[in-house]
Amino acid sequence: SGKVAWQSRIAPVAILINSPIKLQQGEEVDTYNDGSAIINFPQFGTITESSDTQINFIQTLKENFVLEQKQGTIIFDKSGENQTSIIALDLLININSGQSSITVDKDNSKITVAVKTGLATVAFDDNANNTNVVSIKNGDEYIFDDNSRTGTIKKL
Repeated sequence: SGKVAWQSRIAPVAILINSPIKLQQGEEVDTYNDGSAIINFPQFGTITESSDTQINFIQTLKENFVLEQKQGTIIFDKSGENQTSIIALDLLININSGQSSITVDKDNSKITVAVKTGLATVAFDDNANNTNVVSIKNGDEYIFDDNSRTGTIKKL
């Protein structure tokens, strides 16, 4: 609903859409200040994109579903069993199960991963190039500062 743009992997610019389309890997869906979109992938589940959000479908293979969330808020409802990964700035997020909300604030270099049900895992390299892996369980949120490459877990 509202203003939603879709950019084909072969198109130089995005176009506004107002009816359902089939998405392929390499394509992008952007919502504007009054837009929202619900995207269904049987191997993953449902992606609900809020206003002012950009998402790029990097890989849509059922064995490994990979998205890049450039900005905005998305609710991920995972119903499939296959690997599901989201790249948000310098944070890699794996939705293991359930429902998670991810907000990318690129202006402030902050990412929030709120796990409403289920489990998610995040991974990143800190400023000393050490790899960090953090599990986020049901009822917790993880707030990641992309500049300092640090994060904290809080209760929802």
